[in-house]
Amino acid sequence: TSTMTVGTNAASGYAVTYAAAPTLTSGSNTITALAAKTASTQGQKQFGINLMANTTPSIGAAVSGSGSGTVSTNYNTSNQFMFNVAGDTVATASAPTNNNIFTVSYIANVATDTAACAYSTNINYIATANF
Repeated sequence: TSTMTVGTNAASGYAVTYAAAPTLTSGSNTITALAAKTASTQGQKQFGINLMANTTPSIGAAVSGSGSGTVSTNYNTSNQFMFNVAGDTVATASAPTNNNIFTVSYIANVATDTAACAYSTNINYIATANF
């Protein structure tokens, strides 16, 4: 997991987006990015994120803090993960707000024919104030 703390005094709140490499890769080997909300399933190639407390697998945390920030629709369902290779908005607020702490959960599952390698990607989270 990773966490980020976001708050703003901007009149129209903020948006937190991510920019990323396409998916988990190792050379020409890839683990499939989940294009839609999907449950984590062992034995299938899957890479995804969400910003919720999950039970399958047991990972993550609910949004905390006294702010009014919310998790975006694609990432706000427990036990459902996705990853948009073009980037996406993961959290927003529509007005000035105190801080919220968002926990990003990551899943990576492999199939029996997935090459044994060290897979990686780079994900940059960007918080933009909306004035």
